[in-house]
Amino acid sequence: MNKRPIFVTCFFIVITFIFTYPLILKIKSNIPGAYTTDESFSWLAYFWWLKYAFQHHLAEMHISVIAFPFGIDISKQILYPVWNFLSKWFSVCTDSTVSFNIQVLLNFVLSGITMFYLAFALTKNKVSSFFAGIIYAFCPYHFARAWQHLSLSQIQWMPLYILTLIKLQERPNYKSMFLSILALIVVISSEFHYTYFMYVATGLFLLYCFVFYKKPDKQYWRLLKMSLIVVITGIILIISTSAGMFLKKAFLQRKTIQPSAWSVVRPFDDLFAQSARPLSYLLPSTAHPVFGKLTESFLGTPIYGESLIEHALFLGWIPLILAFIAFRRWKARRKLIRSGTVPCGDSPCDKEDFYIGFFIFLAIAAWLFSQPPWWEIGPLKIYMPSFFMYKILPTIRGYCRFGILVMLAIAVLAAFGLKFVLERFRGKKAKTAAASVFFIMVIFEFWNYPPFKVIDVGRVPQVYYWLKEQTEDFAIAEYPLDADSPNEIYEFYQTKHEKKIINGTIPGTYANKVARTIRKLSEYTTVKTLKWMGVKYALVHKRGYLDTGLVEEKEELDKIPQNKGLKFVKTFPPQECPDPNIMCVQKTGPIDVYEVAAEAMEPRIEK
Repeated sequence: MNKRPIFVTCFFIVITFIFTYPLILKIKSNIPGAYTTDESFSWLAYFWWLKYAFQHHLAEMHISVIAFPFGIDISKQILYPVWNFLSKWFSVCTDSTVSFNIQVLLNFVLSGITMFYLAFALTKNKVSSFFAGIIYAFCPYHFARAWQHLSLSQIQWMPLYILTLIKLQERPNYKSMFLSILALIVVISSEFHYTYFMYVATGLFLLYCFVFYKKPDKQYWRLLKMSLIVVITGIILIISTSAGMFLKKAFLQRKTIQPSAWSVVRPFDDLFAQSARPLSYLLPSTAHPVFGKLTESFLGTPIYGESLIEHALFLGWIPLILAFIAFRRWKARRKLIRSGTVPCGDSPCDKEDFYIGFFIFLAIAAWLFSQPPWWEIGPLKIYMPSFFMYKILPTIRGYCRFGILVMLAIAVLAAFGLKFVLERFRGKKAKTAAASVFFIMVIFEFWNYPPFKVIDVGRVPQVYYWLKEQTEDFAIAEYPLDADSPNEIYEFYQTKHEKKIINGTIPGTYANKVARTIRKLSEYTTVKTLKWMGVKYALVHKRGYLDTGLVEEKEELDKIPQNKGLKFVKTFPPQECPDPNIMCVQKTGPIDVYEVAAEAMEPRIEK
């Protein structure tokens, strides 16, 4: 029995525990999170809905309990049917929080495993392959995504697809092609951005093969044919899902759709804000307990970037040094091969030349893709790939996310570099000691606590427990109203009180048009519309008005108690987090509860 898969899996489970034990120890009440983000709450709300719909025999593609009484049709928003299926049963068998955490933790373990096998297939060195797995799975980019974007934390399938491409190049047969198709399918089933990246990587790989072989032979043309079959199969799969309609609309109507954060066409200016900067790759994450403050001093500057999440692209100095060693070794080896000093032919050194060369090429190309639409050097404007790709696919705006493809390439190159370094040591003990030093150093470079990057979601403000005790079937409205964009924390609170909410409307829908007419709770017509919508209680978050600092918002808050259509019920005092060192959803300002006591009136809005 081959014990390697078991050992590899156990190894990365242990490393995941070391990096994430504050989350694992409280897997039922904490989720990964840092900085100011609420996107994770929308995932928790969605997983809760999948279980709720299953238990109450509701159509899960129409969320009827938010944007009430209209609901939201999500059938066209499910881009990943396979992932959705798994998320549903994770949630049904556990709960939304555990389901969320299981997926995050699996992403880390699987990322390490797939990178190990990619690196091992190329280097034939177990130690350097484990090292590559740690670099890729536990890099700052991955943690930043786990803290904010669950789908973008699914980086685990890209190494697998790259491996199948290499195997297809070595043996362009139907078995290899089928494996490439399967690998691409799991990427497509996980995250659209990474599907896009893998299509770019496929094009770069075929281009590299064409240049590498100089005179393409029958094997190359067979590789090209089978790669096209892989690509086309993936496109057919994408078209057959709602993602196909999404992309078709973005491509065909990109000139007529108004760009916005909620549109399939994103604002062009976002490409500048969400592109990599020189220091994004060179400075440790702002979450690093030792060097984070140094990086924070560059935050918002043109040489680092403005986002705590998007610009967490640190490659690590140890991986970069080892990658440079691999580059130097490759460069020297190529000179010997070209001079005929080292006759390689089809020997391992020829493959090594191919592997290292490709990942150097991939690292450079992915780095260029991560750049702003253009560089301005004096009067000279140099256009980058993102400028041209936006013309084709305006849905993608975060080109700094190509940083994970740079990280993938650097991880493989670092594996080669470590292999070459360890070859200089004699004796098993010396090699173990040297490898241990490198492992410890790279783990330190990517370290991210204290403080712990978790959010306590186990307890919510007391008002929601009070609401849950109310046995009647009614809807509630939370104010300030989220009419401009959905407030995910309102949706999360619903997982605790389980009442219908009018909040969570999507811009451009009829529900949102109605929401825009009832922004001001102080107006009597608003209360009449709320009554028509089935609202019994309106919850007023005072801090939500006061924290804006706007005079008109404070005036609105003062007018609300004067509305004759509202009946004051009670006030719930401010609450704090149980542990001051950990963020929580329980922390809130005072919340007033009003009963809607006006006659119902349907709003006059064109549908």
